[in-house]
Amino acid sequence: MEYVIGHYSYGAAGGQTNMGHMNQNRGDTMAGLAERLGQEMRESLAAYFVLPRLQEMAQACLEEKLQESLLFGKMTVLHYRMFAGEDERIYRAAAAVELMVLSLDMIDDVQDKDNKSVVWNGYAPEITLNLALGMLMIAQRLLLEGGFDPERARQSARLLSMQVLTAVHGQTLDLLNEIPDEEAYLDMVSQKSAALLVCACMIGTMLATGEWMEQVRGYAEQLGIAAQIKNDIRDLANWDNKNDFLNRKRTLPTLFLLQAVTDEDRWILDYFEGRLTMEDVLHRRDELEAIMEKTGTMLYSSVRMRTHYYRFLDLLGELNLDVGWQEEMLALAE
Repeated sequence: MEYVIGHYSYGAAGGQTNMGHMNQNRGDTMAGLAERLGQEMRESLAAYFVLPRLQEMAQACLEEKLQESLLFGKMTVLHYRMFAGEDERIYRAAAAVELMVLSLDMIDDVQDKDNKSVVWNGYAPEITLNLALGMLMIAQRLLLEGGFDPERARQSARLLSMQVLTAVHGQTLDLLNEIPDEEAYLDMVSQKSAALLVCACMIGTMLATGEWMEQVRGYAEQLGIAAQIKNDIRDLANWDNKNDFLNRKRTLPTLFLLQAVTDEDRWILDYFEGRLTMEDVLHRRDELEAIMEKTGTMLYSSVRMRTHYYRFLDLLGELNLDVGWQEEMLALAE
């Protein structure tokens, strides 16, 4: 996917002029990062959610979020440091990115009606939506009022809003669940989950350089696609309420499976097309796993995942980064 940010045009050459000075900041890139991000996010929610009950619920949602890896915020900081950014206020920008991701996760869970264990699904859906919308607005304010150069701050806020809109398009395609083939699936993933990783990486890059770097956008998108395929493989293998087969979700693995089944396994097509109920197939887990093995569904999906991951590695290598930064990036991409 190509992303146009407002009416601005960004060249790909900028940003590399500082590569000789990147080593100076590597030592503080990841040290204590999760703690620092958590502090910034807690303070932001306390400052902007003035209704006590709303703030209490927002902080509870945040504490659950802080149990995760905070990959997106870490990617923002890493890219800022990689391109010689030195301002400590980058942690506030990274907190903005994580609040954006948290808000969309909350909305996604309300829409999908799954992931019942998270704290925000214990609230009324309308309250969860209010919390998510508030967090999204806070993210914008943190970028615009974070103390960076005004033009770079505007570029970053514009990018965040554009990528959220792109993700909304991708989420809508996912919810409609009408994806006909692998090409349409990859287009949906590029708009949905990959767009958010592009956002995280590019905000760090743009705050450091003031420029759009197409190489960064390209490898972030490829990494995001690989990560989504990995999730889809997991969600087909796990036989629980998020199982993509039981939920008739059209993902890369299930699309391949639907194309590969033979007439003797037609019950799989019958289930996906609504002619069988979940109760008709719940007892056929072993049979389904045998069919996936026979058709090579998981093998094919794994190969496609690795294809995008290797493309990420190729594009990352084109930047000729110092080996230390490459190691930091690969550690986060694990």
